[in-house]
Amino acid sequence: MKRTTIKDVAQQAGVSITTVSHALSGGGVVKQETRDRIRTLAREMNYFPNWNGKNLKSRNTRIIGFYVQYIRGFFGTIADAMHETCQKLGYELNIIIVEKGDTILDDLMSHKVDGAVILHDNFMSNQLDVLESAGLPAVFLDREQIGRRMSSVVFDSYQTGYQVAEYLYNLGHRQMMLIEGRNNYDSLERKRGFLDFLTQKGIDLDHAYLLLGNFERSDSYHAMEQFLSSKYPMPTAIFAENDDSAFGCMTALKNAGYSVPKDVSVVGCDNVELCQWWVPALTSTDTSIYQQGIKAAEEIVALVQGDKNGSLIKTPGHLVIRNSCRDIK
Repeated sequence: MKRTTIKDVAQQAGVSITTVSHALSGGGVVKQETRDRIRTLAREMNYFPNWNGKNLKSRNTRIIGFYVQYIRGFFGTIADAMHETCQKLGYELNIIIVEKGDTILDDLMSHKVDGAVILHDNFMSNQLDVLESAGLPAVFLDREQIGRRMSSVVFDSYQTGYQVAEYLYNLGHRQMMLIEGRNNYDSLERKRGFLDFLTQKGIDLDHAYLLLGNFERSDSYHAMEQFLSSKYPMPTAIFAENDDSAFGCMTALKNAGYSVPKDVSVVGCDNVELCQWWVPALTSTDTSIYQQGIKAAEEIVALVQGDKNGSLIKTPGHLVIRNSCRDIK
């Protein structure tokens, strides 16, 4: 198949080659409407400028883009770690809140940033294909995606789910509940690890004991409140896939007259600062969030500078035991 050239894009768009070049590079004087139309057309025609030659080196911005859908919770901790590490390596970090993955591609292709660290549910498979084909440097924090200039730095959420289930099982718990997060990598991996351990022990978790908390305190509160109004027996232990979900769950239990850990044990995940001050203090898995941010920054800079090929890096966690669980053996 013939490779699409900048001339082909210019002819299709009805503009000059110079206008296409300016639209894709971010330079020149081009109306935003025209710039957006040309960038969309270039993607549709599978045209990718060659950013790997001298042109790339002459246009380095020394800026790394951190692309997210929102900044709250542990996102700020990751951003702090990345910012400090980028500065040590001679780069600046821009935090960019966007709704669609196309913005990430546009920023990379127009040299607004040298590389992207991506924590974004709406970055789709077709956009991944563009990223890989164009050889644009990127690090993902929310999926395992490896390419020539593409890496993933993820937390080992599967092992966390497995370890929490094992911990509760060793305390004598057999009737457990899982409060799930969103439909993303960490949530699915924590669930998979948790259920795998239970399956190995011959424990089948009824669907009624899988609650949807969306990683949100209020959603978890209402999900637990609804469960408590049902006729199902109480679990003896609950694993909430993040700490906010655990806090919402524990509040609903308290309001309904249940005591943690006397009536039910609760484990969270992320080990946010509030865990140690909550009553009772929450047992949680420390997810090495700060270390993940450091490794992500180091990895994207190495990819930008061409020092390595893409790879998968998993950061381990460890369980921090406090007062929200009890032995019932």
